[in-house]
Amino acid sequence: MAKPSASLKYVFKIRSSRLRKAKWNLTLSIDEAMKNEEIVALADSTALRFILEIEHKENQDPYILSIREQIHALKIEDNNLANKNKIRSLYKKLYEASFVSSYLSVVMDNNQDYDRLNSKKGFYINGIKYRRLLATTSGAKNSTVVFVNCDIYDELMRRIDNGRNMNKPFVPARLEAYKSLVCSTSTPVPHPNGILVVNDCETSFFSNVIEIDDSVTKKFPKMRYKENYDIKLNESDGYGLILPSLSQKWAKQLGENYIPSGFCIRNAFAKGMLFTFDFHAFAEQIAESYIVMDVWGHERDIRQAEVVLTASMLKLWDSYDHLEHYLHHCRQNNYTFSVTKVTPETLEDERNLNYQFIQSLDLSDEQIRTLITPTLNEINDILGLDPYKSILFLNGKDITADTFHKKGNDFSKALMADPSIIHDPFIRNKIYGMIKKRMNDAKVGVIKVAGNFSTISGDPFSLCQSMFGMEVTGLLPAGSFYSAYWNDRNVSQVACFRAPMTCAENITILQLKNTPEMNYWYKYMNTVTIFNSWDTTTHALNGADKDGDAVLTTNNKVLLDSIERLPAIVCVQKIAEKKIVTEKDAIQANKNSFGDEIGKVTNRITSMFDVRAKFPKDSKEYKTLTYRIQCGQNYQQNAIDKTKGINSKDMPKEWYDRHAADASKDREMNLRILADKKPYFFGYIYPELQKQYRGHVKAYEMNCMERFRVSLSELMVKEDRTDDEQLFLQNYYDYMPLSITESVMNRLCRMVEDVFDRTKETASNAEFDYSIYKTAKPYSKRTYQQLSEVLENYQESVKSHVLSARKARMTEDEAQSARMMFKQSFKQEVYEKCSNTEDVCNILLDLCYSKNTTKQIVWDICSDQILCNLLERKGHTITYPRLDRYGSLSFGGSLFSLETVNLKDFDDKELEPA
Repeated sequence: MAKPSASLKYVFKIRSSRLRKAKWNLTLSIDEAMKNEEIVALADSTALRFILEIEHKENQDPYILSIREQIHALKIEDNNLANKNKIRSLYKKLYEASFVSSYLSVVMDNNQDYDRLNSKKGFYINGIKYRRLLATTSGAKNSTVVFVNCDIYDELMRRIDNGRNMNKPFVPARLEAYKSLVCSTSTPVPHPNGILVVNDCETSFFSNVIEIDDSVTKKFPKMRYKENYDIKLNESDGYGLILPSLSQKWAKQLGENYIPSGFCIRNAFAKGMLFTFDFHAFAEQIAESYIVMDVWGHERDIRQAEVVLTASMLKLWDSYDHLEHYLHHCRQNNYTFSVTKVTPETLEDERNLNYQFIQSLDLSDEQIRTLITPTLNEINDILGLDPYKSILFLNGKDITADTFHKKGNDFSKALMADPSIIHDPFIRNKIYGMIKKRMNDAKVGVIKVAGNFSTISGDPFSLCQSMFGMEVTGLLPAGSFYSAYWNDRNVSQVACFRAPMTCAENITILQLKNTPEMNYWYKYMNTVTIFNSWDTTTHALNGADKDGDAVLTTNNKVLLDSIERLPAIVCVQKIAEKKIVTEKDAIQANKNSFGDEIGKVTNRITSMFDVRAKFPKDSKEYKTLTYRIQCGQNYQQNAIDKTKGINSKDMPKEWYDRHAADASKDREMNLRILADKKPYFFGYIYPELQKQYRGHVKAYEMNCMERFRVSLSELMVKEDRTDDEQLFLQNYYDYMPLSITESVMNRLCRMVEDVFDRTKETASNAEFDYSIYKTAKPYSKRTYQQLSEVLENYQESVKSHVLSARKARMTEDEAQSARMMFKQSFKQEVYEKCSNTEDVCNILLDLCYSKNTTKQIVWDICSDQILCNLLERKGHTITYPRLDRYGSLSFGGSLFSLETVNLKDFDDKELEPA
């Protein structure tokens, strides 16, 4: 979204072992927490808004903005003691104003710690006693729980509960998930002038499916092909409708100037998508009535509503007596509609596949080459490090003058200001590092195709028919779909993928329809994919719903030619026990959710695809592995069910564990098809495994030469091997850390390796004079020495940070957040020693560019000033490549010409150093 609603807030994020070592009474300053990476930045959410309201701090943003403006103003003044002291004081005020002490994230190192934290004794940080609030669904996967200040707990929980019927039973994990909606990052929008809550649109039909049921056998799931299976589909699962007029109003509030296809929203126990559809026009032209029945059985005039929610969106609708009862408590507790994401104005033309989308396809070597060629060509295009191709590589193909203003200030913008900086060794290494990452990504299936991700919608015409009590037909018959993007390109069918994927049955082909009637009613839904109400596509896509789920669609011929049209898999659902949820129940639900069991199941399935490649398709081994892969979808569902407290079966250990297979009844078969190794291409996902693999190969190569006087490759092709040689080779394969079968992903990986593994960084012959980044302003030796000491301490801290990040196995988001806080702490130290941003830039450039040391920190701290300096030298002009079918610059299969603009023509967007 273009417009952030509030400044970032800082909160402590601490491991339970840290609290344990402090004997559950920790003293921690903000400065210390930043140095220890025990503080994180959070964007705005309902929970944070509630806390700040309860503590009467809800109007802090103007104050925080004024502090930032004062710091900014001081940075362009002289560097003197008075200004340095002012900056030190202002930074302290900034962090104090932005810090929310009443909100705390704790990462559990074990369940014993969690029990101690939730005991009557509790725990303290800086004298504040905390109490468990909830665990979000994503947080629980990382064993992370939200705690809050005990002093505000009762009022905060009263608001979160929002006057619901407390005697209504729930599945504990579900109630926890519904409560945790308050923690979603969201931006408030104006309240609709009337809302309506209606029953979901449900359809029923018959379809051929594969049914998997693990409740009828002791160990292995029963899988049956069933014709004319009775399907009950919640067509409107997770979505509702918003009038175009309100859609436009919300978009304007969010800083957008178009009518979005939809919004992902939050409110009290409400989540899902609101799609832009004129249901007032439907009432007049189709239903010829304005009266609908709401979910509570009350007649309502549709003209009194701007938003229609469905029962599947308002999770706790039956915990309220009627609509007014719900809205009364929302007003009383200051709940508002808020938006977590907005559908884009336009969809991208290219997106990347991933290995899950590829691994189940039966692709020949020639098909793989055709599939990966555009990606390889794009990487080859950039290897010469041409400045303008580098700009395209870093920014994408759709560059305009606005791109320069919308992006953060970094070296990709600096290249637009002065292309000669491509000779800066730091920039060359940085770009080459990105290229190297792109090469490695390609090896694991990150392959570019024509297409895009788009949000799934049901057929709003069906929902309106249901809402008005009409016969539900929808505009889209079974097997048909609507996409304005593909219709505009005269594409009639596309391949459709959704993660997480398990097997070939999870891939489908969408047949696209385009009629004047559809174009009229779906005219605002031009960047979503609309599903029909009459087939099992959502079942095939591993249980997709319409509350914000997205699919990748592409018209790539290789993919379309290789996709089998298979029946959807339907896993027999298990029902969790409902109860009046106590705190003890919620805590147990959290424990059940700790860890990412789904990821483990998914990895085992990938290993099965790898093993299956060893066997002929008509073999018993191949068919057995296919059965196990299909059952993987059931075990993924079981992993989810376990978090709900349902007693669900694990994947049989003899399928992936050697000891279990060795002790199993069908020992020989289980050992022959055992999926106990990750496939070769996974070495680029797990570097430690790749290191082990290379060490294994190197050791055997040396041993082979010593023992048999031939190379390992020569021994492999030798026809008359001795028993010792045969045993040696057998051990080589048996003890290999990764599986090297001819699976489709391993073959794809090796093809990319063959092209790029001998690629070396292109050397620059030109000397680079970094003084073009500087100004002529002199600085003092004393300040230089002070910043030199700060930099030296920072570099030592970086080493420690890298080691701790590896040890903690941080997620990408966690690492990014930690680095942001790390950088912010260093920036504060720098400006407390030198208050003038021009001096800081000149000194850090001299410190880093004149020595063989990291230069990243200069760009982290001074990129704004460097860019201003370059623009000043170049008369405030920038040059960038723009799409032009007659252009002379070729990149990624498109042609471009160079465009030069003067930024002074954009008076309202003048660039200033931060």
